[in-house]
Amino acid sequence: MTSVKHIPSALALRQRPSIPNERATVGTTTETFNVLRLIFSRLGSPVCPNGHRVAPSLDIAEAMSKSGEEMGQITCPTCGVKFYVPSAEDFAFNSDGACQECGGTGKVRQLDDSKLIADPNLSIEDGAVASWSLPGRNFMPSVAQHAGVRIDIPYKDLTDKEKDFVLNGPEKKYKMDFLSGTGRVFHDFNALYENAHQAVLRSAKSSKSERAQKRIAEFFTYSTCLVCHGTRLRPELLKQLVNDKNIYQVEQMQLGDLPAWSKEVLAKLPEDMHKMASSLINEFLNNLQPLLDLGLDYLTMERAGNTLSTSELQRIQLARTLRTETTGVLYVLDEPSIGLHTANGDGLIKVLRKLVDQGNSLVVVDHNVDIIKAADEIIEIGPGSGEQGGQILDQGSPEEIKKDKQSLIAPYLNGKAHLMARKVSDQVNSDQIGFEVEDYFNLKDVQAGIPLNQLTSVTGFSGAGKTSLILDSLVPAIKAQGKKEALPKQIKSFDCPINNVVSVDASPIGKSTRSTVATYTSIMDNLRKLFAKPVFG
Repeated sequence: MTSVKHIPSALALRQRPSIPNERATVGTTTETFNVLRLIFSRLGSPVCPNGHRVAPSLDIAEAMSKSGEEMGQITCPTCGVKFYVPSAEDFAFNSDGACQECGGTGKVRQLDDSKLIADPNLSIEDGAVASWSLPGRNFMPSVAQHAGVRIDIPYKDLTDKEKDFVLNGPEKKYKMDFLSGTGRVFHDFNALYENAHQAVLRSAKSSKSERAQKRIAEFFTYSTCLVCHGTRLRPELLKQLVNDKNIYQVEQMQLGDLPAWSKEVLAKLPEDMHKMASSLINEFLNNLQPLLDLGLDYLTMERAGNTLSTSELQRIQLARTLRTETTGVLYVLDEPSIGLHTANGDGLIKVLRKLVDQGNSLVVVDHNVDIIKAADEIIEIGPGSGEQGGQILDQGSPEEIKKDKQSLIAPYLNGKAHLMARKVSDQVNSDQIGFEVEDYFNLKDVQAGIPLNQLTSVTGFSGAGKTSLILDSLVPAIKAQGKKEALPKQIKSFDCPINNVVSVDASPIGKSTRSTVATYTSIMDNLRKLFAKPVFG
């Protein structure tokens, strides 16, 4: 190949989208909440300072278009008092509308003193103080020793004065000789002491990486904010209603129920508001439709973004892409069907077709037979993997590929492939892991039994609760039991003879450029030990 011409701008929608931060919700990530805020500010029914509810009207809707001090100001038709109605920005929990107590997160966090000391049976120099293992705090044991704390005996045997210094000692600089990790000695080094509490709090403020923040979060306990009760908003904002619901109540509705709610809103508004309201409602429904087509109707707008599965995040990413209505763009999608139930396949294909209809080109890397059948052109690469791959086996329309005897995918497209299935015993092992999840997202009093020494498959629609049941409930419960810690709060009952669990999920295994398959699997450790052994004879 000597040249490539007429290349369109390209966008790649990756298999593993980045995980949203704690402030992101389904509503903010999909931008449906932005339109909902407009609906509440323009079509809402506010309450005046004297407690009189004001019916929706054009005066309220047009109040935001006024200038100066009158912007957002209306007059109560009952008592005549002038007051300001909330704007769309006021309903933003990441901005003006944030609850002052929790800052718009809906949760408050407190440092858990019980997690500061990893193991009281260990000495400080052996890692008893867990918070001193955070980045940049590894020299704190030396500073504590310089201040008179014994670091070579079990933490539990320290005096109360020594323990108090470790946990609450004053911030102070100590002039001392310091040996760095590279072996370099710093004489008269001014070492700033941070007690076990300060080490966590300062790390939480200064650390930027997601991995560091996740480690720091382990030292905190989280509870629902007592001021906003988890709504994230200033409580007074919940007084404004649309169709007898406040904005948080609408956020709690499933996406699939919002079109019907929207029609009710329009039907109950005065006739002179219909034109403006229709524009807002249509924009709201246009934002929702791609999400519904992709089978995300079970989600709610208030669902935290960092609790979504990889499949859900990718489909939200795809829905946002469709809504931008680009043209002349090459989209490359990496396995969009991953984690998707077979019944949702038609909706995914419908969305992919819409992207093409908008004038874009689409390249999809996938193994799903239905998606391959729906393609205009198929490029088959093989014949095997690794060194056995790297060849274009076939290219053409699905109908052409079906008739090609050399194609490896053809038997699966024309239905002639022999599908192998493992013969399994009808007998289920009576020894089981038994547990019950009381209330966790859409899991309500769910009892489950996992047979020991057998293969168990957990299946269902994307969003049915598979991850919540296994990865968010069962796995943490087994880990907690092994460490003799409290079980996850959603676990109502737990009967498990196993104290160790290995979780293999969709997360990338390498955290740095130095990570390889050999280092991650410990193969390299064993190889180094093997090569380090003396050879005799």
